[in-house]
Amino acid sequence: MEMNRKPLKIAVYAAIGVLWAISMAYLLRSVHDDTFASYRPETRIVAGALSEWMGLYMGTRKIGYDHEEMLPSKGGFVFRTRLFMRIMLMGHEKDITTVADSTTDSNYLLKDLNFSLKTAGMEIAARGRIEHETLFLHMIGPGGETTRQIPLKEPILDSDSIVMRIVKDGFGRSVYNFYTFDPTVQQTLPVRVRILGREEKTIMNSPVSTFKLRVAIKDMSETMWVTPQGETVEEISPLGFRAVLEPRAIALTKGWGKEPVDLIAATAIRAQGISITYPAEVRSMEAYVTGMTGSELLPSFDFQTQQGDLVTVRTPADIRSYRLPYRGAEDLHGLSVRQELKSSPLINADNRNIIDTARSILNGETDARKAAAMINRWVYVHVKDSYTVALPRSIDLLQSPKGDCKAHTILFTALARAVGIPTKMAMGVVLMGDGYFYYHAWPLVYLGGWVPVDPTLGEFPADATHIVLASGDLTNWMNILGVVGKLRIDIMRARP
Repeated sequence: MEMNRKPLKIAVYAAIGVLWAISMAYLLRSVHDDTFASYRPETRIVAGALSEWMGLYMGTRKIGYDHEEMLPSKGGFVFRTRLFMRIMLMGHEKDITTVADSTTDSNYLLKDLNFSLKTAGMEIAARGRIEHETLFLHMIGPGGETTRQIPLKEPILDSDSIVMRIVKDGFGRSVYNFYTFDPTVQQTLPVRVRILGREEKTIMNSPVSTFKLRVAIKDMSETMWVTPQGETVEEISPLGFRAVLEPRAIALTKGWGKEPVDLIAATAIRAQGISITYPAEVRSMEAYVTGMTGSELLPSFDFQTQQGDLVTVRTPADIRSYRLPYRGAEDLHGLSVRQELKSSPLINADNRNIIDTARSILNGETDARKAAAMINRWVYVHVKDSYTVALPRSIDLLQSPKGDCKAHTILFTALARAVGIPTKMAMGVVLMGDGYFYYHAWPLVYLGGWVPVDPTLGEFPADATHIVLASGDLTNWMNILGVVGKLRIDIMRARP
């Protein structure tokens, strides 16, 4: 194990998984009416069409802008969103650009979508259409195009049209429940909108009457202020992310600092309690974890247990093995095993290139523990460190082997599953030598029990400062957004 790799490397990936899900919140706004046309000349309304701009901030510092349009179309509407963000990741300035176009019917139900995200030399795109309660989705990336047919149990609204659906109802209820589709995680997501009441806002020195809304997507919650006609004038998301209605010139040019906001520093958690100088050497850690929303416990494994707020993590010492492929029980103590051998939209374990690459790495090795260690080492060495907010597919990573902890985890999981090693993905935090916990992702492999490994850091098994907050698919990043900015971790004991 290379002890010095952890302090130098892991901060690169801190909060990057959280970043994209948070930035997606800015797509959940609707801009539709001529309420501000009298004092906002940049708002252009032609035959019912609208174009407007919003500045994106973290605290008082600008991190980007958002240009949105709504156009009437035959039997419905066209929504267009162009979002740009400029951030800093460990001293590296990165630009993120997303483009989202969608068509709805007259009731704002989604008909088709086109989406792309470009960052750090990688572009991920999606296009889809809904026919007969099925979403036909095409994902495009460096690894080529994949196609899915997703049955829809509920009507799907475009995220940009949700507010207009409420406007159409006249804000007549206190709570609204909808479903929308997020192409970045390829999931249908429930959306709950709570109408909190009327509130006057001051926008560009003018008083504006608005409705205050609380919007929840899974565990992420944001607050919006919209006019009775449905135009969003301000929006506040987790960690102080804020979108504000602005003239085009201000949105594009005003408020930029000399240096972009560092998202890693913004989401890091200062460790309390005892100090740990070399986290990579820790084999047992006890810490009080507080600030979780709700009363649910953290995921429980042989290596991680919880009593109240006290969480104990131990690096597995007795790692067992078996002959590949795994042929054991499907379910152990309520935890799926065989489920973690399947392919998914991100984990292309049944892809021929993935299978061939995994077999080449193992070169005939059939011992599960040795095989997992070989794949862990290969991904650690082979995947080039890069700063990104995308969720690439494993087939993309074979063609363009670069990325952050999510990329390392996705590729490891696909390769391990391809040769018959049950593998699931963990999302949580890990301690750095600078005394901060950072958001991170890493795999769990089944070797007679779930064993944490870390191909980003080259650790097999992973040290005991890795605290799992959620596990399963990396699309479950959405599940931990509710704790971002709220967690406190007090380290009580740590042993090498």
